[in-house]
Amino acid sequence: MKVLLLAFGNPDNVLSLSRHLSEKVDLTVVFSVSGDRFRQGVMDADLTGLDNGLITERSVVDSVLNPDVKKYIGGCFSLWFLKTPSRKFIHKSGGFKNYLIVRKAARELSACKFDAVHFNGTSGFLLYLLKHINCKNRIWTLHDYKPHTGEETRFGKLLNSVYTKFGIRYIQHYEYLKKEFAAYFSLNPELIDQVYSGAFDIYESIKAKPTEVPGRYVLFFGRFSKYKGLDLLFRSFMQINDGSLCLIAAGDGNADGITAEDNRIKLINRYIPPDELAYLIDRSLCVITPYSDSTHSGVIMTAYAFNKPVISSDVGGIKEVLIDGKTGLLFRAGDEKGLISAIEKMADDTELRKRMSENIGLLKKEGILNWDSITTKMTAIYSKTAQ
Repeated sequence: MKVLLLAFGNPDNVLSLSRHLSEKVDLTVVFSVSGDRFRQGVMDADLTGLDNGLITERSVVDSVLNPDVKKYIGGCFSLWFLKTPSRKFIHKSGGFKNYLIVRKAARELSACKFDAVHFNGTSGFLLYLLKHINCKNRIWTLHDYKPHTGEETRFGKLLNSVYTKFGIRYIQHYEYLKKEFAAYFSLNPELIDQVYSGAFDIYESIKAKPTEVPGRYVLFFGRFSKYKGLDLLFRSFMQINDGSLCLIAAGDGNADGITAEDNRIKLINRYIPPDELAYLIDRSLCVITPYSDSTHSGVIMTAYAFNKPVISSDVGGIKEVLIDGKTGLLFRAGDEKGLISAIEKMADDTELRKRMSENIGLLKKEGILNWDSITTKMTAIYSKTAQ
């Protein structure tokens, strides 16, 4: 089966999935990128010298990849870029240039005669691609069916509503999200498949870069945003009396109003290169995701790549992959005392963390996060035809 996976970001998820999926299908992966830099997760590609349009030459793509990422991909699947000058539908300086570039690329992709096209993530350009890529079997994974708190846009919600009118199949990562997605967009549940994401094992190929860290610390990482619960995490951590325990909060995004008033808290507000992130996760006691609301969490799948236990708020479908007391600890969203208790319990119990790490390994090897089972389910979905 010849499959196109066309992604709008989410490289950690997409590349990990693609490596395993390529064992079962003839796979081509295309990242839609804009401007002269693609910096997200394991990808930090300087695109300055690349022409706009569909870039298929392997030597050109390889020239901008992190060596560890390039080694992970190997020759398992084809990796291409679709580059546009900007992310806008129509922009003042370029007019319809983006549309013309995407339309031309869509026709080139149609000529490849893929048996299935899998769109991963969302973008304004998805509208153009749905219209111009000719393929009977089209599937869409939407990671966040509705905006997070503080990130609401009427335009984004409108676009996602429009995309659900194209008569395609849909993938959601959790059973909870499958139900929520169907209700939110008034969709026939039979058109929605649930497939878990495996752990982002691309990080196993990243050579960790040593950086200065405290002796004992818990870790928050990811994009800084209102819904991520950093204010709750900081307030809670400052009430913990263990003077040897530290907290590292690392990630890019808006840190306005976020202050570390305790010298045990280290704030790193910038893009964290994958080699540095690998070191931070590997040396931590655990990872914390104190979100006020969320649909799912790629952070958990990154932590699981290191068999690292996670403390998380019980939001969205997270409890389907974070088994309370087995692979991590759950607390009620916004519950300051619950978060404090979870941090103290995890930090103080070495044997608990060891058991949780072992359980995460089993979940990946034999449980719902087993990549072979996941990709078997994916290939079955690719064979279906949207009604």
